Amino acid sequence: MADSGDWQLLDTYETKKFIKEVSDPAFGGLFDGPGYDLWTRDLQFLDGYGHYLLCNKGTFPYFALHYISNGEDHFYLDGSEHPLELLIRHGCLCLDKDNVMDYIGFHSDVTFYPYRKVKFIIDPSKTPYSGASAMGHHFKTLKHHAKFDLHESAEDACFYVHMPLLYNGETVGGYVQVMKSGQINILEPVKIPLMDGKREHAPLDYDHLHEKDLLAQNLDILMQSEEGKRLWETIKSYNGELKFVSGVGSNGLAIASRSTGYIVAPENIETCSPYQIITMIGVLREMELMLMGKKRPDPHGELHEVLEQHLIINLEILLEICIIGDELASAGHEDILRKFKESGFGDFYSGYKNEVSGEDLVRIAARIFELKVIEE
Repeated sequence: MADSGDWQLLDTYETKKFIKEVSDPAFGGLFDGPGYDLWTRDLQFLDGYGHYLLCNKGTFPYFALHYISNGEDHFYLDGSEHPLELLIRHGCLCLDKDNVMDYIGFHSDVTFYPYRKVKFIIDPSKTPYSGASAMGHHFKTLKHHAKFDLHESAEDACFYVHMPLLYNGETVGGYVQVMKSGQINILEPVKIPLMDGKREHAPLDYDHLHEKDLLAQNLDILMQSEEGKRLWETIKSYNGELKFVSGVGSNGLAIASRSTGYIVAPENIETCSPYQIITMIGVLREMELMLMGKKRPDPHGELHEVLEQHLIINLEILLEICIIGDELASAGHEDILRKFKESGFGDFYSGYKNEVSGEDLVRIAARIFELKVIEE
């Protein structure tokens, strides 16, 4: 999510109304989960439209579905450029010097193409780095951001921007052209056209074009772990299933009533990734916990008890990821553990490896999920 101050939480009536309008009978389970919040924020560059986020923040893996909406017409963000291109065709785009950077940042956040190794860095304080190289990348970002320059060209009907980019894993100075038509052209360090309307459009729905391949690839890796194999075979024995859904980022959701786990991945993703494996482990472990009678709490219950139950389930899921992550690392898939640790769970994994007490693991998990632990 963007800064919390940018977002407005809508009430229960508006949330239920929105869910009813965006639901798809073929994916009914996506909307059965308890405790959804609906957040919205303005998009100054889209006339009359805002960014809507349907999410369940209490769970891990974190689950979210993104939309662009004016309150009546809803465009699902499937992780590709298609929704933005459709809105531009509707004549909704209004770019100026005050909002063009927001447009670039939004495009970078909600669209993904696997062969495009470029990411815009809008805010130097929120660079997409972690690990030992993070500090070096950060200083490079500050250096290139110091040369930031934005100017409008009336003659070319566009904006030219000097800004830092992440390109092939390195922080570099970039030169970007943003046409008032919405097309984004990276001019340096490599020429890449974005939002040019030349790609084939798929329907804006929840289906993932590559679901079958993604399931096969991810399960092939998961089965290289003894615990992962046990987990998947347990779920299968109870007729459980996994489904891939198109969307922004990598997250997931388990639905007890349908014995189904959902994994979100951008529409254009054709191959498995460490984040998908992490999400798959989390979803499968939650499905197993549901079989054992351990379910997410009623979100309308007493707040402390709701948070405590979420934390207990999240803790079980994190431990399972650590166990399977270790086994997969031994099988040559070290990138899964690395991405898990880089995603903010390094302290938890260290606690697990160092065999700290259960109470200490609870405290670490509570800190990760920004909860306070009440001492007995």
